[in-house]
Amino acid sequence: MLTIGDRQYKFHHIQPGNVPLAYIEHGHGAPVVFVHGSGPTDLRTWERQIEPFAAHFRVIAYSRRCHYPNSATGDLAGITSTRSHARDLSDLIVALGLGRAHLIGFSFGADIVLRLAADRPDLVRTLTITEPPLRSWLATLPGGAELLAQRAAAILPAKRAVQNGDLEQGARLFIDGLMGRGVFDGLPPSARQRIVSNAHLIGAEPTEIDAVSAEDITRDEAATIQAPTLLLTGDASPPMFLIVSRELARVLPNVEQARISGAAHLLHITHAQVCNAIVLGFLCKG
Repeated sequence: MLTIGDRQYKFHHIQPGNVPLAYIEHGHGAPVVFVHGSGPTDLRTWERQIEPFAAHFRVIAYSRRCHYPNSATGDLAGITSTRSHARDLSDLIVALGLGRAHLIGFSFGADIVLRLAADRPDLVRTLTITEPPLRSWLATLPGGAELLAQRAAAILPAKRAVQNGDLEQGARLFIDGLMGRGVFDGLPPSARQRIVSNAHLIGAEPTEIDAVSAEDITRDEAATIQAPTLLLTGDASPPMFLIVSRELARVLPNVEQARISGAAHLLHITHAQVCNAIVLGFLCKG
């Protein structure tokens, strides 16, 4: 059993490709697959979404390769590869016989579902994406290179703390460095716990500008995505996410936008009720 919030769920392991993936399944109806973000997180980040969405849909929430409760390979192979994670996701969808699924991706998880939508449109019913980093896009936008450099400077102390064995401090420095001082300590205890349990993955976060992902979808690929898409942002989110989201909204052909007042990057945690209502309304149309 896996404790998520104040509930326990039976979780399963599946190895559709070359890596094991842990997932939970809850509810009935059209499939909805939740894809979590990068670094120190896992399927438990959706604790405030599982029950509300399972009342209407068949919910699949999985932990990406190397994230809790999956075992982490020694070299963290593929942990920063958008294409590897997109292949894992497509393998999961096919292995579970989901057909065309509603895909919900947060942050780097949004990069992953966009890559899947470009590569395997036959597996996608709708997309819900929250503030994808798309670092290769950011690097080309006005002020983007400076924001990437600031991100790298913010992450380096977190990586050093993790390398020195202080996982909690590494998690705090990572979250606060990206989202603002005090954000980590202001999160619910369950959120802080799961971040710390994955903090070792912070060591794999890229910090060199020349390591900007070459596996992001291109603007030309984004323009081919026909699936109805909901793009969520928070009006208090870091500029790097808002700049990229604005550019993505310009390129995607079938997109609607929702901006949540007072929310920052972790809007599905801090503004769950509002976020859930918006997304469920969108999914019920598709």
